Amino acid sequence: MTYSDLRKLAMDHLWMAYTQWNDLAAEGGPVVLVRGEGCWLWDVEGRRYLDGVGALEACIIGHGRQELAEAIGRQLEALEFLDVFRYASEPAIRLATRIAALAPGDLNRVFFVTSGSEAVEAAIKMARQYHVLQGEPYRIKVIARRGTYHGCTFGAMAVDGNYWATKKHFFEPLPSFGRFVLDPLSVEELANLIEFERPETVAAVLLDPAGTASGLAVPPPDYLPAIRRLCNYYGILLICDEVITGFGRTGQMFCCQHWDVLPDIMTLSKGITSGYQPMGAVVVREPVFQAFVGGWRETFAHGHTFGGHPVACAAALVNIDIIEREALVNRAAEMGRYLLDGLNTLHARRCFGWARGIGLLCGVKLKRDGKAGQTFVNPAVAGRRARVIARELGLMTIVLHPGDLLLFAPPLIIGREEVDFLVETMDRALATLEREKLE
Repeated sequence: MTYSDLRKLAMDHLWMAYTQWNDLAAEGGPVVLVRGEGCWLWDVEGRRYLDGVGALEACIIGHGRQELAEAIGRQLEALEFLDVFRYASEPAIRLATRIAALAPGDLNRVFFVTSGSEAVEAAIKMARQYHVLQGEPYRIKVIARRGTYHGCTFGAMAVDGNYWATKKHFFEPLPSFGRFVLDPLSVEELANLIEFERPETVAAVLLDPAGTASGLAVPPPDYLPAIRRLCNYYGILLICDEVITGFGRTGQMFCCQHWDVLPDIMTLSKGITSGYQPMGAVVVREPVFQAFVGGWRETFAHGHTFGGHPVACAAALVNIDIIEREALVNRAAEMGRYLLDGLNTLHARRCFGWARGIGLLCGVKLKRDGKAGQTFVNPAVAGRRARVIARELGLMTIVLHPGDLLLFAPPLIIGREEVDFLVETMDRALATLEREKLE
């Protein structure tokens, strides 16, 4: 089957997430990838691309790890699946124990799911049921930040801060428990909102420790500690969404550790298996878990058929072995500084706005010309065009809110030569974008 045959079949039958059919049609169909090794991917025709976004921020250890493939194969041969509601597998037990040892403080109870959206959904339900069990059934509201994305299921969309790509207004009315702060870094605004909503009605504050989808905003030093103190004062649970930032991405095993902040609940996915298997987890502090110990009423009323899948757990265990053995957390900190320094050399390009990030989670903001603050009339068009140009030059990236922010989250094994290629290719892409004079 030729490349054109595959692309035509994709256009005829494959419905791709968050992707417009007309856009794909204009490009002749999707790029069809067939192989990965390290930080690189190859398409059907043998063309090579630097995976600048780590397969949607998931690929921590790089592509093509034979060690993981063999672990997955061994587990498939031993026990491919079981009833995860009533029975436990050895890989699930070992993985829960491993995560409990890695997580800060007394975050030592692990509930497995199969994706990041499901992890957020489960965390919200945990927070809601926890307060019911504490005799506070009116604590139903969850506060998040404008512009944030925490998942695409209905509960997670209820705390979607109008992230540009989710178009949540199409699906209204959504569950009504979400509340939002406009300034994502204002503790004072959060405190005022809690008072306005009445603290006795607020179940949780949900945030990503360093802004990811909402613009790669790295908070000031006292921001997370102040929110932790605020939640303590009002008896509100703090949920840290580490679906993207967990497992070394930011230069700490978990991003909240940059500020020595201990959340009550932490959501994980993506890097837990480096994407080699679909998986997510919710990690909970011991006092929160103890509220669910008792009789039938106290049992957490939630579960996923494939949560704690033994094959996914086996993959996660080897993935974590590699992260630790190759010191990839420290490498993310070192190479992240090198990448950000490189991206900031692009300031001479007229459409370069700024570069910022933390660890190997960096982004470049586009603007229309050299005037400060002047953005493209249609940010989504500019961002999408820049992404396509970069891909044509051999670099893969994605676009974040509000459509003119290009994300770079490569595998943590990336080397200096590969970072240099990323920066040089991005420079060429911006030069091409300037010549096209997009509005």
